Amino acid sequence: MTIFSISMGTFGGGKAVAKGLAEKLDYVCIGREDVIRDAAVAFDMKESQLRSAILTVPGFLALGASDHIANVKFLRAALVERTIGNNLVYHGYGGHLLLDGVPNLLRVRVIAGMEYRIAIVMDKDKLSREKAVQHIIENDKQRANWARTVWGGEWNDPSKFDLMVNLDHIEVAGAVDLIIKAAELVEFNRDYDTNQAFEDERILAKIWVALTRNRPTRAARIQLDSKKGCVTITGDVGSVKLKDAIVGIAGEVPGVNQVVSHLSVGAAWQW
Repeated sequence: MTIFSISMGTFGGGKAVAKGLAEKLDYVCIGREDVIRDAAVAFDMKESQLRSAILTVPGFLALGASDHIANVKFLRAALVERTIGNNLVYHGYGGHLLLDGVPNLLRVRVIAGMEYRIAIVMDKDKLSREKAVQHIIENDKQRANWARTVWGGEWNDPSKFDLMVNLDHIEVAGAVDLIIKAAELVEFNRDYDTNQAFEDERILAKIWVALTRNRPTRAARIQLDSKKGCVTITGDVGSVKLKDAIVGIAGEVPGVNQVVSHLSVGAAWQW
C-alpha cells in the first residue's frame, strides 16, 4: 500500500492531480480542511484554531511559534490516523512534512509556471491579472515563512520530495499515470511489516499529542522513536522532574510496551 502526498504552490494544479490519482486508483482523497475537521473532533478543539496553525505565520514571540507547533502536532496525529488501513491521497503544500515517517509514502511535488497559475486564479476568483499575481506571490511567501518557523526548513526543498511533476510540460492525466508508475517501484512497496510500521507512527503521534496537551512538556526538545511499541526518547531537558514527566506520559499512551529514556538533564534548562 502506497500513501501519496501531493504538494503544490498556490493554485499550482496539485489538487486536480490528487483527485485524478485517487479516482484512478479508487483511493480516498482528502485535503487540509478534512484533517482540520478530524483533529477538531478528536481533540475537542476549535477548527479556527487549527486552521490558523497551518495557514498563518507565528508571531515573533516564541510563545506564538510554540502554540503553532503544538497545533500542528494535533493535525499530524489526525492525518496519521487517516493513513491507518486506508489507501490515501493527501493534497496540501505541507503534506510531505505532516506525513514524514509514514511507511511507503510517495512525496510528490506538482509545479507549474506563473502563467498557468495566474490563469487559474483569474478564472476561479475573478481577479485581475495584477491582483492574481499579487495573491500568488503573497501566498507563496506566507507558506515559505510558515515552514521556516514551524518546521525549520523550506517547504518546497526538492530534497524533500521523491518525484516532481511540471504541469507546464505534462497534462494532469499524464501526471497521474507518471505518479502511478513511480508508486510501482519497490521503494514504495517495501515488504516489511507495514501494519506494525503504521502502528508505530500512530503511537508516536499520540505521544506528541499527550506531551503537547501537558503545558510543562509541550515545548520539550526531544526525539522519539518507536519499534514494535518500544519507545526510545532522546534529548536534553531542564530537570529530573521534566524528564520523569515525559517518560511517564509516554508510558501511558495506548500501544506503548516499553519506554527507554536516553534523556539528559542540562544545567542550562530550568523548570
